[in-house]
Amino acid sequence: MDDSPIEQLLSAVDRMDVDAAAALLAADCRVLAIDGQRTEGLEEFRGWLTALYAGLRSMAHKVISEWHQDDTWIAEVEGTYELRNWLRLDSLPRAVFVRRTELGITDARFYGAHEEPITDQNTDGQMVRLGGRWIPPL
Repeated sequence: MDDSPIEQLLSAVDRMDVDAAAALLAADCRVLAIDGQRTEGLEEFRGWLTALYAGLRSMAHKVISEWHQDDTWIAEVEGTYELRNWLRLDSLPRAVFVRRTELGITDARFYGAHEEPITDQNTDGQMVRLGGRWIPPL
C-alpha cells in the first residue's frame, strides 16, 4: 500500500534514517516500543531511535498483511535485526498499530512475540541470555 504510514515508517526506520522517520510523526507523537519503552514528542523519539541504532548494524521489516479503518492502520510484520556483535535475529513476529491524522503519525505501537518473561531479568548486567539460560559473557 503506497499510502501506508506503517510501510513509510518502517522504510525510514530500516534505512536507519532518524530524520526521515521523525518527519512522518506529529510533534506530540506517542510511540510504544517492543520492549515497553515509551516516547512522547519528537525529541524523545529522536533520542530513543538514535540510541536504538547504536546497538544495531542493520534492521529490516517485512509487512505480511495490513489493513486500516479510518485513521488507524494495523499490520502483521516480521522483523530481522543484526546487532553490533553480529548476532542476527531473523523473522521475529511483530504487530504494528499506527494512528495518522493530517498532522502526521500521532500514535505508533509495536508489539512482539519473542520477548523473555517479565520475571526473567538480568539485574547485574554481567550475564548474557543464551539458549534460555543466563551465562557469563565470553
